[in-house]
Amino acid sequence: MLVLPALHTYLSQLLSPPSIHTALLLTPEGALVSYASQTSAERPARQKSKDDIRIIAGLGAEVWAETRDEEEGMVESELGRIFVLAVEDGRVSVQDTDPLLLLAVNGTLEADWDAMPTLQARKLTTFLAPSVNKHRGMMGATVNGSKSRTRSSATSPGRGFNR
Repeated sequence: MLVLPALHTYLSQLLSPPSIHTALLLTPEGALVSYASQTSAERPARQKSKDDIRIIAGLGAEVWAETRDEEEGMVESELGRIFVLAVEDGRVSVQDTDPLLLLAVNGTLEADWDAMPTLQARKLTTFLAPSVNKHRGMMGATVNGSKSRTRSSATSPGRGFNR
């Protein structure tokens, strides 16, 4: 079972402010599930705005849609560098089915791509995958991208937003 406070704790472990400041779980359509953000090591309570978090979620979904054959994606934006990968454990190929969730990590433009927490992110996706994948039948992940890549009204930015 996925518990939102625990997800927030796991996502927080990926942060290394100020360079790596935001981590989030989202659906491939861009709906936000959970996030953790800390933009300053000196002021831990300072976070990105909810609008910025939603933009990062949308960009993460777009990056995934364009780079899914590579099993990870990276992009630079005005909100910094974003690294995206599927929450899968390796038993289900991302080429054969859509993942139920994605993990996105956001850092500053100065953050070195090699410094992005790719190893920790991969460990977290592998850890979360069994809990996520047991819901695969109920959530209706599709085979080979047959589901629409466009955002539906059910996944509008105002819905499903939890911290």
